[in-house]
Amino acid sequence: MKTNDAAGLQVAIVDADEGARRKLRALLESMEPLRAVHEAGSPFEAARLIVDARPDLVFLDVDLPGAAAIPALRAPDAPCVAVIASGPQLALQGFDFEAIDFLVRPLARERLAGCLARARKRLAERRIAALALEIAAAAAAIRGVPSPRVGASRYPDQMTIRVRRRMFALAVDDIAWIEGASQYSRVHARTGDFLLSRSLSSLECELDPERFFRIHRSAIVNAACVREVMSRGDGRYNVYLHGGEALPLGRARRDVLDRLLGAKKSGGLSAAAS
Repeated sequence: MKTNDAAGLQVAIVDADEGARRKLRALLESMEPLRAVHEAGSPFEAARLIVDARPDLVFLDVDLPGAAAIPALRAPDAPCVAVIASGPQLALQGFDFEAIDFLVRPLARERLAGCLARARKRLAERRIAALALEIAAAAAAIRGVPSPRVGASRYPDQMTIRVRRRMFALAVDDIAWIEGASQYSRVHARTGDFLLSRSLSSLECELDPERFFRIHRSAIVNAACVREVMSRGDGRYNVYLHGGEALPLGRARRDVLDRLLGAKKSGGLSAAAS
């Protein structure tokens, strides 16, 4: 998804209703120049379209049966997703796709304009992050340090952090845990806390699952920073970090507990679960 802002966004509309697709397409094209507008009427068509056309933004009807099973929307390089629903309660399903916007029919022109602006902002942030990683890799090569993109692991050793007008590379090893809240995440590291305008799920895709564990819908922890895991006595567990933080382990993530304790033991560190 290498968008050229001058050429406009490349958009895909995924909706079983052909009339609804045409109406949205006409509305979008009347608002601003778009590089291309694609349409899909089924999850199968959408999966193939997203892989082949690589749109920047997908308008997804969550009322479409099977919409949640489109794998291309959950890939690390997934496009931005704007969820369209017939009611506010269904729009909440967009959290499964880390949607940049939640739109309720009938669609308002002003809301669509805001959605397009958010998509351009998110794409610009991705390009800046990619550029920062390239710069960090080039600097590492000059110093004779192996590039974070090179090696047996496909996961980077650094995360790009942007604070106001400054960008820098934060070593992944320095991250203790990451706290998620809607479309934002707060990275807790040895050098301080950093607020990012990125979702927890998008960051999770960039972290080595052998080292970082999603213990809760709003928390990812670095196994190396875990001091112990203890039962709360009510069937639930808390994960305690070396920094003193006590984080709850989600009820639906008991499999993570076994993996986390396994990682602790293989690393020669003690862990307790009683």
